[in-house]
Amino acid sequence: MQVSIPRKAIDELMEKYDCTSEEASKAYLTAQDMANESFVEAIEGVLGSKKKVTKKKIKCYTPKEIKTHLDKYVIGQEEYKKRICIAASYHFAMIQYLRQHPEASEVKRFRKKNTIIAGPSGSGKTYCVEVLGDLLEVPTLIIDSTDYTEAGFVGKSADDMIRELIDLAPGTSRIEQVQFINKNGGMIFVDEIDKKAKDGAVIGHDISREGFQRSVLKLIERKMVPVDNPYSPASQIQEAMERQIGKDSAKKDKMISTGNILFILGGSFERTVDNLESLVKKRIEHKGRIREDGSIVIRGFDSKEAEEKREDEKFKNYFQLANADDYIRFGLLPELVGRAPIRTFVNLLSKNDLIRIMTDTEDSILSQYKLEFSLFNIDLGITDGAIDYVAEIGQNKKTGARALVSVWENILTDFQFGLPGSNFKKLEVTRDLCERPKDLLLRMLEKSPFVDFIESFKSEYGIELVLDEGIQNYIEEIAKQENSQVSTTIKKLLTGASALNYMDYREPFKITKKMLDDPKYFDRMFTEWHNKQMKKDE
Repeated sequence: MQVSIPRKAIDELMEKYDCTSEEASKAYLTAQDMANESFVEAIEGVLGSKKKVTKKKIKCYTPKEIKTHLDKYVIGQEEYKKRICIAASYHFAMIQYLRQHPEASEVKRFRKKNTIIAGPSGSGKTYCVEVLGDLLEVPTLIIDSTDYTEAGFVGKSADDMIRELIDLAPGTSRIEQVQFINKNGGMIFVDEIDKKAKDGAVIGHDISREGFQRSVLKLIERKMVPVDNPYSPASQIQEAMERQIGKDSAKKDKMISTGNILFILGGSFERTVDNLESLVKKRIEHKGRIREDGSIVIRGFDSKEAEEKREDEKFKNYFQLANADDYIRFGLLPELVGRAPIRTFVNLLSKNDLIRIMTDTEDSILSQYKLEFSLFNIDLGITDGAIDYVAEIGQNKKTGARALVSVWENILTDFQFGLPGSNFKKLEVTRDLCERPKDLLLRMLEKSPFVDFIESFKSEYGIELVLDEGIQNYIEEIAKQENSQVSTTIKKLLTGASALNYMDYREPFKITKKMLDDPKYFDRMFTEWHNKQMKKDE
């Protein structure tokens, strides 16, 4: 708790009682404490004793119950979901057991099932933890490790993660929030932990990488962390004041133990040189080259079958074969890997996975879009062909499920802007619409893509472009040859026309075939204009 004392009040006390600033501050704080106590007593005298607040009871789930819930939101990743369900179920069940049986002698400090997750970005590592936290109703913090450094240095420290977790706990005061976590536990997902792997090129102690890993290690090993940041000016002032009035600043309610917090470390473990999968593959291949008699198999004269086998292995997920030594070779501290006994993985999402994510999950992105359009009384229908098209694009982007949002936004943006408030009450999204969204929207609105571009250009730059019928036919022919939208082709061919804005053009500007055929036409036009201006200035 932080207390601020008005300077004016201190000055008045010093003048009235002829005392020092320290004496006035001590008297002010003491009187304030007494006044607060009297106020509470007076309230209770009027309203009766303090009403007990119903404590929130955290339910324990079996691993199968947790997985059944995750299956509604996370497609595939069976091994990952199984491991994370076991870790969470047993962790929080153990916390409840030890709280209810404090005399149990067989277990005093249970070994937590901290977990390391490796796999491609966008495959559900973070999302699965979010859904898990919603089910368990325990404080769940998801952080990006790149925002943190070693304690005592500029930037967020690992200890700040614990204070941020406290902020997420239920309670009317800081003390109640701390008590909730001490009683029920919490989860912290440290994402991008691979970005904190040791860099062999750095000589000496690396505070941003190795230093952060050691800080996280201390938290995992059960550490008492100050509830308030001891390095903050407010905390230092508060501590100084408490010393002046004789209070003990090292109270238990000002510290929190990390003993009941489950830590999950995740990352893609990708980098340009020696990523985790390549380290695993090298280890396996090296082991495979050594025969039982100790002789070594020399590569270079492999059979056709062996070559085909290596071709098939391009699609193999080597994350599932990673052991502790592989993570250590990648750059994680041996002690940190040792404190995370559960190691699991996620697979790269296939086209089929992406389709299922859009159609089979309870919080499908398609449901959200349908709801958004319905807010403006527009019934949105999406065909299987459209879903198939988006899944193909998403798979090619290789960024997992998060690619789906950007693909759908690119398709639906113009419809989200143009249809609300119009006479259209239904929109059927087909594969053809996904391939040419802007052209089909303009057709629906009975508006030419050329008129739309001319109006947009004039609105943006104040210049009216003139595209006669011959030029329009020529652009349509180019769009047909390139299998592109007419609206997209116009933008591409006239990208450089924005230079007219910087040449002080105000009159209508006629577009010719020569301008369309020469990508550098407007660049040269601007250069010539600029040179003339320079000569005028001279």
